[in-house]
Order: sequence, then structure tokens, then C-alpha cells
Amino acid sequence: MTFLGRLHRLVVLDESDRTKNRDLVPMPVSRRRWGVYGYTSYWTLLCLCISTWSGGSSLLLFDVGTDGSVSVLGMNGQQTIGCIVLANFFISVAAILNSVYGSKYHIGYSVFQRIIFGVRGSAFGVLIRAILSVVWFASQSWLGGLCVNVVLSSWSRRFLNMKNTFPESVPMTSQELVGFVVFLVINVPVLMIRPEYYDHILAAGSFCMFFVGLGITIWAVKANGWSNGPLLTAPITASSSQLGWSWMANLNAWYSFIVAGIANQSDYARFNRRPRDSYIGTMIGVNVMGIVLPLMGIVTASAMLERYKQTFWMPNDICMFWLQEHYDAKSRAGAFFAGLGLLISQLGVNCASNAISGGMDLASIFPEYINIRRGALLIMLLAWPTQPWLFYNTSSTFITVMSSFTVFITPLTAMFMCDYYVIRKQVIKLSDLYVDSPKSIYWYQKGVNWRNMLCFLFGAAPGLPGLIHAANPKIHINSGINHFYQGSFVFQFVITFALYYIINTVFKPEVGQRDHVDYYHTFTEKELREWDMVPADDYNYPSIEFTNSSSKEVHYENPHADGSLQHLKMGYNETSKESMEES
Repeated sequence: MTFLGRLHRLVVLDESDRTKNRDLVPMPVSRRRWGVYGYTSYWTLLCLCISTWSGGSSLLLFDVGTDGSVSVLGMNGQQTIGCIVLANFFISVAAILNSVYGSKYHIGYSVFQRIIFGVRGSAFGVLIRAILSVVWFASQSWLGGLCVNVVLSSWSRRFLNMKNTFPESVPMTSQELVGFVVFLVINVPVLMIRPEYYDHILAAGSFCMFFVGLGITIWAVKANGWSNGPLLTAPITASSSQLGWSWMANLNAWYSFIVAGIANQSDYARFNRRPRDSYIGTMIGVNVMGIVLPLMGIVTASAMLERYKQTFWMPNDICMFWLQEHYDAKSRAGAFFAGLGLLISQLGVNCASNAISGGMDLASIFPEYINIRRGALLIMLLAWPTQPWLFYNTSSTFITVMSSFTVFITPLTAMFMCDYYVIRKQVIKLSDLYVDSPKSIYWYQKGVNWRNMLCFLFGAAPGLPGLIHAANPKIHINSGINHFYQGSFVFQFVITFALYYIINTVFKPEVGQRDHVDYYHTFTEKELREWDMVPADDYNYPSIEFTNSSSKEVHYENPHADGSLQHLKMGYNETSKESMEES
């Protein structure tokens, strides 16, 4: 055997082909382990992480006068919390509606793309989220590296005061690079764990972040004489029109902070024991715990602004402030435990929300060679060329980067909902999602649905001028286009939903019927009865014997009676489908 042949045998995955591997097929019952506890932990951690802490306080735009008085240019702290409450409700509803196909059919975002863009065209939609996963993983890894620095600085004053050997043109310090590298290394063992076992990791991260945030907030308020500072009730100088658009822009910004969770929801919804477990857990995690940490961030920023006359957007910066002000046993212990809690939180949210989902995307593009584990490690390696240190030069840059993703994810969400609920009436033919030929009803034109691609482009295009202006304010646009961008999560959804409905009503796709056989061992006995399906083990598959050139005999056999049809252990393939059609 040649070297290339041996290499191919080494890297190719067992039970894989051009459309599937063990991580892409509908989840078998044995891997459906998540209950309400898991989904509550998942969304609690998404809402209890450093980016949501800083996101809540960075929504505040304020000005400090020469006399020390504070006036807000948009919304004050109380209104910001109200905005977050409203945004969280929309987020929870969007996440649930965007994941029902995952909850019921146990397929993820990547495979559902085949329904929208075609079996081969699905790579288009998958790459969009894969890019999002890379950017978010890099961003969260940078924050995780800063948490590593807190822990190391609590151990060593020398590390705290490490000399920066980089030139001024490099937008990071030697200390930050050390923390970034260490954090990436720590990610590796976590990424080796299967995603169905992540629920306990997520719960641990949520627990740590809650008490770290609570401790920092109590310290800040106490240091300020038990006052929460001026930002919560500061007078508003904006006009009613400006305030209204400020609400819209902040709703959009907060939606963008958690948009990855909305896009990723189906990837974890497919692990549910029962569909309602994911719905209940999502509502609790987003609408209860999703308010707590932003409130802590706003209160802390307000108290420290009044006490120290400077703003702190990140909890890790506060820990470093403790060490720089007083490097004593009390400050070092507080910084160590706070930094460790932040580190555990970042590990959980980064691996579950970014690396695993990105790994699923890469597995969908290269199913013969990449599974979730390999894909997640590739996402980690791509954090380097992303240069996440550029995201955190200023808080305004942070908001701009995060807000941009709604321009691309919102049209996809609108298309998913319109297709699943309106066009297909919640009917999916699972077996055809794994057929790479015109035999699949999701083949469209040579494996690509060009109409839906155009629909996405037309839905995303109106938000691009506002995105360009936000990234480079020197490029001027009129106020109407800018307001459209500020409310893109609403406007783009409506436009894309309507456009998708029109296109797929004029050019009706074939909907087909649900499979009558549970080819992937996905459904429980109760679910099989509800959908009138037959377990794969109990189904007699036709085999064809050609006795002469003009006649054939059909025999029925149990697929597991011998080794001839063992491929059905992981999925129904095109060969067996064609045999049944001929019979």
C-alpha cells in the first residue's frame, strides 16, 4: 500500500461517507442525555460570562462633566436593564423556534442547511456560521487568557509586572500572549469530551461565574460607601427620538452578544431526552439568569466610576486592579479565586458554544475526515489568524464587532423558520438528507438551491452599509440606512421571511413525507407511536436477486440477521433506498 493510501486509512472516519458520520446523523437514543438541567445550565452560562458582563455595562453611553456630574447620552442603567429583559424574551423565543427541528428530528444546524440550500449547497450556510464560530472562539479565548493572567499574577508579583518585550506596533503585551497560549492549551482536554456530556461542565461554569460576579459587585458597592453609583438613575439628555433609536440599537446589540447561542441551539437541542426539556431549560436560563449578570456589571461599573473616576468593563480588569493597588494576601486570594472562577466559566462557554458548534460545521463539510472533536480542534487553531486582541482595544470596537453578526445570522434564522413552519409544515424526510444524488428531494439543481441563496443575499444586503459605517465612521450614510442597521434584527427578519415565503410559494419545493422507518435508532418508543414509525431492527428490507436477465425475485430479510446491512446501524444509505424503490 502506498503512503497516501495508508494516510487515507489513518484519517478517514469509521462509518462515514460523503454525507454523514456518527456525529452528523440524527442522534440515537443512547446519546440523547440532556434534560432541563442541561439546557438551563447551557443558557445560564451563555448569559453568565465575561462578554455579557461587559456587554451590559458597555451599552451605557455617558458623559462626565467637569464638576464630576454624570449624564447619559442614551439610556441610563435602569432603562438598560429593561432593554435587556425585553431582548432576552425575544432571544428565548427565537432560540426555541429556531431549534424545534433539532428537538424533534435530532439533527443540527449544519444538516438542516441541506434543506435550505441543498445537499451540496449547504456548505454555503455552514461556512457562514463556521466563520462566526471561529471569531467567537478567538474572542472568548482572548478573554480566557486574561483570566489566566489574573491567576498567574496572584501567584507572582514578577508576572504581574512582566516587562513587555513587544514593540508598540504590536497591540498586545508579552503577558497577554502568555495567558492566551496557556488558555488555548487548557482547552484541548475539554474539547476531547463528547458534547452530550457537557451539561455538568456548563453547570460548573455557571456556578463559578455567578458567585464571582456577586462577590465583585458586593466589593464595588461596599468600596463606594454602599452606593451603587450614578449610572442607574443618571439624567437623560437625549431627545425622545434619540432615546427610541437608542433602545432599538441596544436591543440589536444585546441580541448580537447572544446570537451564537440562537444559531447553535439546534446542535444541542438534538441531545434532548424529550423536546420540552430544551424549551423549558431555555426559557429559565435566558429569562431568569440572563438578567442577573448584566445587572451586576452595570452596578459595578457605576459604583467604580463614582469611587475611582474610571470605568471598568471587564471583571478580570477589576481583579488586576486589586493586585495593582494592594498586593497583599487578601487581594491575592480574592484575585486567585475570582480569576479561577472566570477561567472555568470561559472554558465552558467557549468550548460548548463556539468550538463544538464550529466542529459540527466542519464535520458537515468534510464528513469522511472530520468529526466534532477534530473540527473543534481546528477551530481552536484558527484562533491565531483571527487576531482577537484587536477586538478589545476599546469597548466601542467590541460592540461593533459583536453587532455585525446579526446582519448575516438574522436572514438565516428567518429562512429557517419560514421553511420549517410555513413551507414544510414541520415535515422533514430524514433519509434524504444523507443522499448525495438526484434521488434526494433536497437535491434541487445539481445539489444546490440557488433561489434560496439569492434570498439570503437579498436579505443580508440592506444591513451591509450600516455595518460598514459602524466599522469605519468616516464612510457616511444617511440616517435611514443607519437606523435600519440599528434595528437589523427586526427589519432583516421581516424582509427575508417575506421574500423567502414568496419565492417558495411561486417555486414550490417538494416536501415529501416523514420516513416510516427509524433508520438511525433516533426515536423512543413513544415517539415512534406518535409518528407511526417502525424501528429499523423490526423492518424487513427488500433484497433483490436477479435470476435471469428478464426477471427478478424479491426476498425480505432482517438488516441485522447477518453482516450484509450493518451500515444501518449508523444510517440509511442511498443503496438501500434505491433497492426498495425498485422493489
